[in-house]
Amino acid sequence: MRDLFYTILIVWVVWRILNSVNTMRSKKNASANTSSKKAGETTVDYIPPKKKSPGNDEGEYVDYEEMK
Repeated sequence: MRDLFYTILIVWVVWRILNSVNTMRSKKNASANTSSKKAGETTVDYIPPKKKSPGNDEGEYVDYEEMK
């Protein structure tokens, strides 16, 4: 009875190891396929947040000319 338990345990552990290796391999292949891009193709990884518009406490811009 004990031999049967150990056999099932070993088969289960080997199956889990092979399953995790297969999962990691498929994730690696999926990321490699998505990261390859064609010549001239552009991807955007980061979009900066929009700046706040000036509030009432900042005043407004006044264009001026320097006179000599």
